[in-house]
Amino acid sequence: MTIRKQLLAASLSAMLAACSMAPGYERPEAGTPATWSGPQADGIDVAADTQWWTAFGDPELTLLMQVALTNNLDIEQALARVEQARGAARAASSDLLPQVNGSGGANRSETRGGATRESADIGLSASYALDLWGRYRDEARSADLSLEATEYDKDSAALIVQSEVATTYFTILTLKDRIAIAEDSLKAARETLDIVEARYEAGSISGLDLAQQRNTVATIEAGIPSLRAELAANENALAILLARVPGRFTVETTTLDAVALPAIAAGQPSDLLERRPDIKGAEARLEAANADIGAARAAFFPSVDLSASLTRSFATASAAETVSSIGASLLAPIFSGGSLEGNLQSATGRQAELAANYKLTVLNSFAEVENSLVNVEATAARETSLAVAADEARKAYELSQARYRAGASDLLSVLDAQRSWLSARDSAAQARLNRYSSAVDLFIALGGGWKST
Repeated sequence: MTIRKQLLAASLSAMLAACSMAPGYERPEAGTPATWSGPQADGIDVAADTQWWTAFGDPELTLLMQVALTNNLDIEQALARVEQARGAARAASSDLLPQVNGSGGANRSETRGGATRESADIGLSASYALDLWGRYRDEARSADLSLEATEYDKDSAALIVQSEVATTYFTILTLKDRIAIAEDSLKAARETLDIVEARYEAGSISGLDLAQQRNTVATIEAGIPSLRAELAANENALAILLARVPGRFTVETTTLDAVALPAIAAGQPSDLLERRPDIKGAEARLEAANADIGAARAAFFPSVDLSASLTRSFATASAAETVSSIGASLLAPIFSGGSLEGNLQSATGRQAELAANYKLTVLNSFAEVENSLVNVEATAARETSLAVAADEARKAYELSQARYRAGASDLLSVLDAQRSWLSARDSAAQARLNRYSSAVDLFIALGGGWKST
């Protein structure tokens, strides 16, 4: 049997016999409830899946989401961090395999008599550290779990991007609706101004009425530019999410009325532990810390290294020579100045910290779902009430304007009705946005349909 085969056989047997000194892992209990206490929609609900945004039935939103998931720079950074973690995991696992190195050298010299002597050496060496206590396996496992956690972080970043794309898109559509409402109100106010000016010229009203209506028109006009500026800012924000140049991007859809609002099935609280990447990432980091404890414990015990070398020498004045060797060395810690104890203490403390972090992440996740369920119901109720208020405000405005034209009321009642109508419609539009945003928040709180692979 050759030296290389002997070394590999010894390595394999040592790997099979190696143990781990990491403590047994148990998932911390965070007190998972049996059901959600928040209200849930009746009837057939849409379950959160990996493409939850399609439930809104908007082709443009689906297209924007696909572009964002492909081009978004936050996701690109997260992918780069995954590659860094993958490299670290690969480096950590290298200690589990033999290390093989080659060497070579050449020499040329002259004797006093002028003769030239040439020589060359070619060598091959191999070494392997026996993982008797599982130290290298625990270090490799910790690195693999850290890689896993980084991949979950990437998935969490993708969920955040999805949420921002949907919310920003709905905000843009709502701003377009609000601008349309303001322009419609401005048109109605100008029509009333025409009536007031005609009456003023006829001498039937005072200049006070004319000034008041002109003030109403100017006030409505003044609000539109700020809405347009807010629209541009949101379109620029959406452009950045898509990794596009701001100022050269616009949303084609013109109203939030074109978007359906799904009812969302929340599922069971226990499902959340497997549906949210932030929870899975927190658990992966906890398991990695568990493995780090095993590596820190194993460092207290002796390490055994196997080595082998093969060297062949060539010289002009003599025949080639081959030298081989195989050996083993034992290194046992005697005094480390407290470094080994400190490393174990640090690893144990880190594991305790991450156990608490895992439980906190789970509890926060439950809270996010509960809050989202309440918000979905609350925003629906508020939108319904404000829609009724807007409709009644429109009726009041139409009646007051008709009475003013008939001379049955003064301009003040028209002005009040105008302001109430504009305010009520604008509030209803914002309430509708809050309802759609709450639906997005619930999708994301449920993990956005993310599934562990």
